[in-house]
Amino acid sequence: MLLLTTLLACLVATAQATETVRMSFGQRGLDFAEDVAVYMTDIIRDIILNELDIPSMTVSGATLSNLEINQMDIPRPQLTIVPNTGINMKSDGVAVQLTGNWQYGWFGGSLSLSASVVVDTTAGVKADMSNKRFVTEYRGCSVDFYSFSLDFHDFLVNAVVNQNDVKNELRVVVCDEIQAALDNTVNGAVNSVPKTLEIPDLPAIMFSPDRNPTFKSSYIDLPSRVSAVSESAFPFTADGISDEMDTSYMGCFILSDYTINTATYVALPKNGINIKLPNDDFATNSALLNSAYFKDTLPQLYNAYPNTAITYRIWNLDYPKVEFDKDLLMVEVPLRISIKVGGNVILSVKMELKTKGSVTIAGAHLSGAVDSITHTTTVATTLIGAVSDSKANSVMDSVLKKTIIPDLNAELKAGITLPIDEWVDLKKSLVQTHDDFLKVCADFSLTEYALKTIREIVEKEVAAFQF
Repeated sequence: MLLLTTLLACLVATAQATETVRMSFGQRGLDFAEDVAVYMTDIIRDIILNELDIPSMTVSGATLSNLEINQMDIPRPQLTIVPNTGINMKSDGVAVQLTGNWQYGWFGGSLSLSASVVVDTTAGVKADMSNKRFVTEYRGCSVDFYSFSLDFHDFLVNAVVNQNDVKNELRVVVCDEIQAALDNTVNGAVNSVPKTLEIPDLPAIMFSPDRNPTFKSSYIDLPSRVSAVSESAFPFTADGISDEMDTSYMGCFILSDYTINTATYVALPKNGINIKLPNDDFATNSALLNSAYFKDTLPQLYNAYPNTAITYRIWNLDYPKVEFDKDLLMVEVPLRISIKVGGNVILSVKMELKTKGSVTIAGAHLSGAVDSITHTTTVATTLIGAVSDSKANSVMDSVLKKTIIPDLNAELKAGITLPIDEWVDLKKSLVQTHDDFLKVCADFSLTEYALKTIREIVEKEVAAFQF
């Protein structure tokens, strides 16, 4: 059912400057990112060993050239949040061996260097509103040496060259390369990720930042919005999102009811729901399809058309309005229902249908249930004599219980699998409805497909980047 798909799966919003979607990651999410970085260690090592061009340097009168790293051991990085700043990445105990040549006046020879270092880098993330992307930003780097051994294989040069000056030159080289990687390779990989999501029967959905991320002491918020083209202005405004992450999970995703309403407004305008009975999903022998069904409840109909085949049409008069509240998912939709005999409308009513329900999650599968239904009915036209609104409401209650409501309940219970299951395995998850937003928190791991795709993106960007 398109209505269910729209309510649970779509992320569509106007492009106004108000947050409608938020992604948050805690320290445990960063711990998982360390696992991903370890998965990429061989790529990083290959980049450095095969592509890194260390410039020549002149130290204490000696020129060091043709410097190449020929062996490297990269430990697991440590990622931590720096409040109000960004993310710190510390690689503690990077072991390198380097060879090259030296020239001192008329003399020259080869050199070898081995060192164990700690590389400490801070990177920020900011909203690039012109390109509608979050981008990484270099915010500092330091290199400290646990051990350092430089041998020119010449007694005089070993005595003359100040090794601390060599260390300082290497610090500059390492931090310059890290800055270049953040500015080019990392952002190139981010730009390779599609920012438009295609969902059948719906407009293209475009993701973009709302403002700069917030770096709290224990979690990171990425405030975002999503946009789609609408032929007319949305008749509602966004209230924004006010919430704090549950740091017992790796990450959380928050979706405002404003976002859902823009989806229903675009995808389900007037006549977007158009059900005709009988149809392929409705039993042709149903008692509802004969006037005898109403012999006692609506005798005017039966007396005018005794034992006569009847048909129905049910359609919406406006978009379904969705509202999240504490432990509630509420949907309100104005309907028109007509009963026909021989193609002629004999009774037509307008109805305000309101449902209250709940949402649950198991893995990446969202499902729901309708807990209560209320409706008010107004008679629009009648060819069977006077029918009171209260009588029409009672009659339509029985019609709904045999048509829309069972279908809606079945669809909600069946639910949908979120369009992330190909990328992420949710191991522990929580779904909550709050005032004006839906919150999903989870522990997760990347699928083999996701790891493979990330690796391909990184390799492609590395190949295109000139060191």
